[in-house]
Amino acid sequence: MKKFYQKTNIKILFLVGLIIRFASSPWNIHSDVNATYWWGKFAQEFGLRGYYDWLFFGGHGRPDQPMINIYYNLIVRQIYLFLYKIFWYLNIKIPVFPSKLMQWYFDYGNQILLKVPMIIADMLIIYFGYKFISKYLNTAKAKIFALVLTLYPPLIYNSAVWGSGDSIVSLLALLAIYQAWRKKYYSSVLLLFISILYKPSLIIWGPIYLIILLKNKISFKTFLLLFVFSLVLVYVTCFPFSPIEINPIIWFFQTMTIKILPGIMDQVTANALNFWALLYGLEPKLDASLFIGSLSARLFSLLLCVAFYVYELKNLFKEYSLKRLLLSLVNITMITFCFMTRMHERYGFPALIPLITLALFDKRYLRYFILLSLTHSLNVYYGWWTPFLPNLVSFLKNITVIRLISLINILITLKLVFLYPKIKNTNSRQSNPPPPKCK
Repeated sequence: MKKFYQKTNIKILFLVGLIIRFASSPWNIHSDVNATYWWGKFAQEFGLRGYYDWLFFGGHGRPDQPMINIYYNLIVRQIYLFLYKIFWYLNIKIPVFPSKLMQWYFDYGNQILLKVPMIIADMLIIYFGYKFISKYLNTAKAKIFALVLTLYPPLIYNSAVWGSGDSIVSLLALLAIYQAWRKKYYSSVLLLFISILYKPSLIIWGPIYLIILLKNKISFKTFLLLFVFSLVLVYVTCFPFSPIEINPIIWFFQTMTIKILPGIMDQVTANALNFWALLYGLEPKLDASLFIGSLSARLFSLLLCVAFYVYELKNLFKEYSLKRLLLSLVNITMITFCFMTRMHERYGFPALIPLITLALFDKRYLRYFILLSLTHSLNVYYGWWTPFLPNLVSFLKNITVIRLISLINILITLKLVFLYPKIKNTNSRQSNPPPPKCK
């Protein structure tokens, strides 16, 4: 085994990872990708001013993601049109040019191009994870990380097959957390800002970010400058979207709180196998329904998650270390996924990258990584059924199976949150390296 790690060439792993992902990308086009295709097309044709306010999207679904997501879709659309002109020129000037390729590109090219940055984000997660583990552990474990994620079904499926963009969100947010831990504050704020304004699913890591700042003993002056820097980023990003008569910063907060953060599926669970699926299965049920007394399911979920957050963040503050930081990223993600209403099947994904990293610091976390990887894969498969495997579909539609997978997710989450003091010790001398000093 040692010789295998020594001979493993990281460049070959990257190449294999790219080949697998690009080969998988035309497999199927999810409705999420089709939605973002239309968002980019409308942005190209009608412009950004009033995009969220009065532009009519008809049957294509109004945009429920923030502004950088729209920039992303617009840029990809422009790249698609640029390449289309080149292919069309070749098609009419060169007789042997395959015309069927032109038709395929017209039908699917824009959607496939939307997946390309997600594939690149996959590879960057592998690269930065490899460098991180090489630095704080050793090269052999870094190669294990790279090998696992190169062939890791959840990573491949979410980006190359589904085209969900979760690898982009996770990459940016993880780099933001790491840069804050290293006291590289401006790059950290920029990365976190882009992550949240591409897709706000990891806004839940915000309190962890604040604890890092407190533990780094950031000065009030630096904090104030970072706040102003954030407002400048908001103003510049939102100015092309906001109506002329409204300040872009005010418009931003109104749009985020009213149109984006609440989501468009006000169900107790939007296909997530969690606490609510354990109770009700995956049948549609409004989270405004009363759950306990006068408390709606939505309000109960918010109060429960806040209680869990406080407990987890208190532990992080008291036992602050790099390993504890990784565990908190896992726990906050899984608490939200398991107990918050309106959760989609993919919202547990951001826990998996810090969890495999944690497992390399302490092998006792490996069992949780394996189990959550399995439950996540089954959950993402549920409902889309790609590839369609009749026996597996029939198995997963069984209400007992749905509740069993949901229960496994909940039990793992509770164990990681409440039993950490019993499993926190590690044999690794490098498990809790101190943050680097500011130069």
